[in-house]
Amino acid sequence: MHDALFADLAAWTDAVLSAPLPEGVAAFHFNLYDSSTTYDIELIGAPTYDAEDPDWACDDIFMSPHPRFEVESEAVGPGWEAGLQSIAQMVLRYLNSAHPGALRLKASRAVSLGFVDGDLQLVWSAN
Repeated sequence: MHDALFADLAAWTDAVLSAPLPEGVAAFHFNLYDSSTTYDIELIGAPTYDAEDPDWACDDIFMSPHPRFEVESEAVGPGWEAGLQSIAQMVLRYLNSAHPGALRLKASRAVSLGFVDGDLQLVWSAN
């Protein structure tokens, strides 16, 4: 499944998470942006996590530096649903790996992803 794309996403995420993080990051969220030809990914860290609050990721204290990670729309299938599902599978694969960034993500309470104007999809939780 998209091995080269996964390797690039893993390298980008590892690089983002290799920098010092602010104290108090409780959970992480992968923001997805939909353009005409790409899905752009940004990683944020939030000071709180509440499974009952769909807006918990709106209060970020950490944001990945630019540039965002770009995924060609053609590489993940037609339509935003296919893009969301494919990117979610890559993030879950990353979380199940031994990458240093994955270990850092799993030291938090939760990891989710979703389009900035849509619902959050929980990918991993410490509970």
